[in-house]
Amino acid sequence: MPNPSVFFVSDGTGITAETFGNAILAQFDVHPHRVRLPFVDTVDKAHRAVERINHAARNEGRPPIVFITLVNADVLHVIRECSGLVLDMFTTFIEPLETAFGIKSNHRIGQFSEVTSSSRYADRM
Repeated sequence: MPNPSVFFVSDGTGITAETFGNAILAQFDVHPHRVRLPFVDTVDKAHRAVERINHAARNEGRPPIVFITLVNADVLHVIRECSGLVLDMFTTFIEPLETAFGIKSNHRIGQFSEVTSSSRYADRM
């Protein structure tokens, strides 16, 4: 069976989706074809991303894996309609944390990039 396609879709650079997704994929003996789709920040771009994901699904005969980090609800809705297995890292973690903290998250693009550029993060590296 050929290597599966894995898409990393983000409304920012895609680094967060790719880093987290690769950490998860490392737990499996697979060698997927990785496709990063950064800056998917409009509905039009989301539709183009879905076309690519659905094309891979048709060609491979199985749903590709799609790791997403999307803030915009309209963009998120479009991506969720694709033929891939969508793994939404923000919804998976943020919604339970909002409940635990009793507050809503900021829902801002690029927050992880700000964390990784901090002096505290650099000191740890």
